[in-house]
Parts: sequence; structure tokens; C-alpha cells
Amino acid sequence: MTWLARADPDCSWAHLPTTDFPAAASRPGALAVLPVHGFADHGMGLPLDIEEVVASALLDGACAEAAKSAAPLVLPPLRFGPAPYSSHGWFGLGLDAARDLILELARGVKFAGFEKLLILSTNPWHREWLDAAARDVRVETGLTAYRVHLASLGIDFHPSASAAQRLQIQTLAAGLLGLRPLPSLPAESADEDFRPGRWHQAPPLPAGPIDAERAATAEEQRKNIADRLARLLVEAAWHGRGQPPRAASGRATGATEPAPLWRPFGARYLGGMHRDQLRAAAAKPGALAILPTGAIEQHGPHLPVGVDSILGQGLLARALALLPAGAPVCVAPPVTIGKSNEHADWPGTLTLSARTFAALVRAQVEQIHRLGFSRVAIWNTHGGNSAVLVSLIRELQALPGLRVGMLQNDFKPAQSPQEAAYGFHAGEWETALMLALAPALVRRAKAICHYPAQLDDAGELRPEGAALTLGWTTRDIAPHGVMGDATLATSEQGEAWTSASAAAIAARIARLTATEPKR
Repeated sequence: MTWLARADPDCSWAHLPTTDFPAAASRPGALAVLPVHGFADHGMGLPLDIEEVVASALLDGACAEAAKSAAPLVLPPLRFGPAPYSSHGWFGLGLDAARDLILELARGVKFAGFEKLLILSTNPWHREWLDAAARDVRVETGLTAYRVHLASLGIDFHPSASAAQRLQIQTLAAGLLGLRPLPSLPAESADEDFRPGRWHQAPPLPAGPIDAERAATAEEQRKNIADRLARLLVEAAWHGRGQPPRAASGRATGATEPAPLWRPFGARYLGGMHRDQLRAAAAKPGALAILPTGAIEQHGPHLPVGVDSILGQGLLARALALLPAGAPVCVAPPVTIGKSNEHADWPGTLTLSARTFAALVRAQVEQIHRLGFSRVAIWNTHGGNSAVLVSLIRELQALPGLRVGMLQNDFKPAQSPQEAAYGFHAGEWETALMLALAPALVRRAKAICHYPAQLDDAGELRPEGAALTLGWTTRDIAPHGVMGDATLATSEQGEAWTSASAAAIAARIARLTATEPKR
């Protein structure tokens, strides 16, 4: 699976090419939607990502319904935010960096032509800071910002929620995951009368099978909440724009089935583990955690803006499938948005500043290390991230007991010297891989050829790989956003290159997980 989240594919920001964003933003009832989730145990005996599991199912259904009279477009979810209680929250981010991240994403939404941004959040510790961030979005970008917290719809993960409500959420999440809740240990709490909200830690919910009556009630609740969320999306989309048109009957988008559960890394995904499984995974001899980093940026008229993150996810999933089932390898929650400011003046690009991107990656590596992993490999599939990551890794290597570096793809395709030198964005390589991993998202008729330089150009100045280079934006060297010859790519070539890359990545991972690695 190469989708970056569970989302109606016709409402997915990452699936559109840059050339489609002006039309998407000008559609009647256009609304950008940013899901924000956290990772927590919540005393339910279920994987840490149950907030995303529940919310994405609700949002998928809500978007399909809302698209009958509005035009929601869903950004890749933000899975990182403040996690103030270390006993049951993971993969957090500092408050200042989290706020900056929201503002930087909002600027990309604004540049894409949207006037409205709705933030959908799930984590009980995100409510207040996102309320403040929504006001900052309005003041600093001019976007009209809306907030929906699932607690206001009856899905409250806060410990102070009623036992009946928490039991219903557990039932809904367990049904979506197809899992039985495991036993959870009681979580300790202190200063109940002094902390914000004065809440008391709730006891764990029961483990074991869920009876049919509970499951049926939870499913009915899911449908009702999805319908209400759809109405809220439509209300926000048409706020200040008059009355929405009468909703059409039937599913409005081209998809015929709901999007599947997002699980590209299977049982190796740290975010999909129960809290007790995290430490056990880190304690295995040779344990390796892989942190994917990618980007959401323009890739010409023929490829979607999600290419870098889609390819990173797809190649890594292929590589992991080649490893023995017991290989001590896990995948951290991926960083799907990176430093893409060279593409920031193309609609659909979402970019973080170097400072925010570095803060986000640093926080994740430090969290992975605290879990007990002594080896972390960053799997990066966006060139614009590389300079920040290399400098950051040099700093992180100073942490006692941590071995951190880049996971490399050692496979080099057979290409012409010109393509090998200057086909480094949306050219033959990326187009071919997309034809293998996500062919439905490739618009082959729009593929073009453009090189930012020729091997035989006079002088020594080149955009990359020369003694004299320049700091460029994409429009400086590629008027259509393509650097390479996308017309050369074929599906057969893409499958061969994907298979060879997966094998090379798997071999690298196997070496990194050796119990006594060479230094």
C-alpha cells in the first residue's frame, strides 16, 4: 500500500499533481482538512495509534458524504504534537516546534489557493494548543481556521471521560483493527487536584473478546458520528459563502469502497504496537528502528505531490517483506513532510523550515532512543532534506549509546549519463518507480523532458555536483517542475528497479542488524 494515510483517495491532498490545485481550491465549498493525532495507550489495551485508526475511519466516511455538496481535501495527517505525560504518550514534539509546524503547513495551504483550513484533532493533550494555533493561523496567514475535536462528537480519549464512553471507543477501535484488547497495567498519576483539569487517571478497560451487542452499538455510533462530522465539514466549507447546494444521493467521489486501514509496515510499525511491545522490540539483539523522512512537493504535471513519501513508504515496505519474519527491525511513525522550500512557489507543496524539520526529526530520534533502541537508521527519500539530516546526524551521534545514520539504497539504475547527472526530480527514475508502486497516480500523457543543465555546457557552473554551484529554486532551473526525462519511464523498468532497490535496501538493513556491527 502506498497511500500515506487512510483517506478517501479522491479527497487526498498527496494524490494531486501541482497543476490540479488551482482548480481544487476554486471548487465550490473548497476546504482543506488537517488531521492531527497522537500516540497513547489510553488504558484500552490497544495499539498506540488508535486515535488515528478511529479518526481516519470517521473522516473517510465523512468526506465521502460531505463531497456531495462541498469539496474537502485532506492533508497527510500530522502525527506529532505535545505528549506531556511520558508514562502513556509517545513520539511527541515540543510545544514551540509543534506550533511552528502548524503555521508552516498553513502557509502551504494558503499558497495553494485555499481560503479555509479545518483542523481535526483527537488527542486530549492537543486541544488547547491547537485552539491557540488555529487563531495564529488566522492572524498570520489570513486563512479562516476551524477546529473540530473528536471529544465534542462523543469520541473522548481523555482519562476523565466516562467509563461507558471509553468502553465504546475501545470497542470501535478494536473492531476497526480486528484485534482483541490486551490487558493494560494501571497508569500512575499524581497531583490530581493541582494539574490542569484536575483529572484522575482512569482504570484500565477490560481485555479479551468483545461481544456482538457492544460491537453493533459501536458501529452505529461510528455511522452517526461520521454523518455529523460530514455536516460540520459542509458547514465550515460554506460558512460565509451562502447555502450549500442540495446534497446528491449516493457516494459523490469516484471511489467505490472505503479506504483500507493504513498499515504499510505491518507488525513492524512502532505506532501500531501495544505499549508493552515497544520495550520488547527495542530489547532484541541487533534491534534497529527506521525513521522514514519524505516530502509533499510538486513533481511536475504528471506526478502527484506525495511522490517522495509514497516512494519511500513503498520501497521500504517491499524491502521489509524480504527480511526474515523475526528480523529485529521496526519502523517509526514516518515524517511525510520535509524541507521543500525550493518548491514552495508551486501549489500543493507543503514545506517545513530547516529549523522545524530538524526539531521534528531530533525529537523522534531521541524518543526512539529513550524507548531503548541503540540503532536508528533514517530512510530519506527527498534530496532537500539531506543537508539538514547530515548535519543533524552529526549532532545526534554524540548521544551516549546511540548509533544513528542514513539507510542507503545501493542500487544504481542503468541510465544515460545525461539522465544520471541531471534527472534528479520527476524524471525517469521517480516516474518509473511510481508506475510500479502507484500507477493510478501517474499521468503519463503529461510527462515531459527538461534538464537543468547539459553535460557539455560551457563553464563549470552547474546546479548540482560541480565545483561551482548555485542556490536555486525550482523555477530557476525547471520552468515546468521537471528535471529529467519522464518520457523514458516504463512500468516494466519501474518494477525491475523497485525489486532491485528493495533487495539492496533489505541487504543494508540486514547488515545494520548484525549483532556485532563493524564501525
